[in-house]
Amino acid sequence: MRTLLCAVGAVVVSLLTACGSSNNNTTPANMRTVNTTSTPITTTLNGGYPLVGIASDTASGYASIPPGTYTISVSSVNGSLNPSSQTVALGTAENYTTIAFQRGNSVYTTTITDDLSIPAVGYTTLDVANASPDAGALDVYLLPPGTTSLSPGDSPNFAAVQGTQSPPATFTTGSYNIIVTGAGNQGDVRLSIIGANGAGAVSFTSQQVANLALTDTPGGTLVDGFVITQGAGGGVVPYPNTMARVRLISAVTTSSPPPTVGLTTAGGTAISVAAPNSSGYKLVSGGDSVATMTVGGAAITAPAGTFVAGNDYTVMAYTSGGTNVATILTDNNQIRAVSASVRVINGSVSPADGITVYYGGVPIANQVQLGAASAYYGVQPSSSAVLSANGSGYSYAGAQPAFDPPVGSVWSIFVYSNSSVVQLFRDR
Repeated sequence: MRTLLCAVGAVVVSLLTACGSSNNNTTPANMRTVNTTSTPITTTLNGGYPLVGIASDTASGYASIPPGTYTISVSSVNGSLNPSSQTVALGTAENYTTIAFQRGNSVYTTTITDDLSIPAVGYTTLDVANASPDAGALDVYLLPPGTTSLSPGDSPNFAAVQGTQSPPATFTTGSYNIIVTGAGNQGDVRLSIIGANGAGAVSFTSQQVANLALTDTPGGTLVDGFVITQGAGGGVVPYPNTMARVRLISAVTTSSPPPTVGLTTAGGTAISVAAPNSSGYKLVSGGDSVATMTVGGAAITAPAGTFVAGNDYTVMAYTSGGTNVATILTDNNQIRAVSASVRVINGSVSPADGITVYYGGVPIANQVQLGAASAYYGVQPSSSAVLSANGSGYSYAGAQPAFDPPVGSVWSIFVYSNSSVVQLFRDR
């Protein structure tokens, strides 16, 4: 039986319940820890059975532990990440791997079972663990060498993996490319592991038993991959995401209709939009940057900065002091388990006090300055709460749009004109 523990603070917890667990049977369980964070970590069970100083992208050895229910605690050795603890139930004679991963400034764990049978010579067995609390359900495709994108007729080898270990698949040993997408949406690519020069990126060996673990990224939508080989001495091969997601919005309303704003990255990705809309997110290579920007065909200064792999970004064009300019905002599309996540982007209000936005009379963003975004704020859904906004430069006196965001959704409230209703973008 394989049930994934995915416990992350405010994220929903699912407990691991192993087959054959019994307090009257002393045959031990075996458990190891795989560290997918960027810093050494230590885990303990009820304060004992320490696995200490596990380096990044490595697995500890297995520790023998009496079956039972434990509190597993994980912390970074240097204290750079906030520690956490979760509950795990270990069954008689079962083998387990605890995956430590980073979410924001904290380290968490998820535990999977290592009970897959060794396949015949010439074959490999693989399952998938979606350890990301934020990515949602994911499809995983194994593709032959040289295949770099999905075709409409392709079917995922592992479908809609979320919160649990997938059933295993056994396939011919060899090299493969791997593409991970949002469930049921081939266009929503979350991770591409593609080999160079027509080669497969991930090599599987004869009779290998492995798990593909998918973990959180700072943007909350993309995932990193780790191939973890089952059994004593099993290694860990990291496949970090090489892409970032970028979208373009415009608050330039200097003509009617508003002028088209265009963006081209150094890597050749082109995006265009007119106020007050969003282009939607586009994938770009990590390390890419904005090379050129135009407003109504006229060049403006491109904002400085690079797009870090695993992150989400908004590039906003707006007008400041009569000049069209642009800036890069870092997005956080991680979900909240008990509320919606909301922020305010100010593209028009320039006085010193900026813009303040209220929801149900409670300020959710205070004095957000022109060209900036507020922090994200947790909002409880309410069919009666009303949005409102004010600032000395904001003169719109009409009713703002109805806003009853569901739990787990992520939103941007875009102030694009001093005399217009705010624009709502559902980011997740």
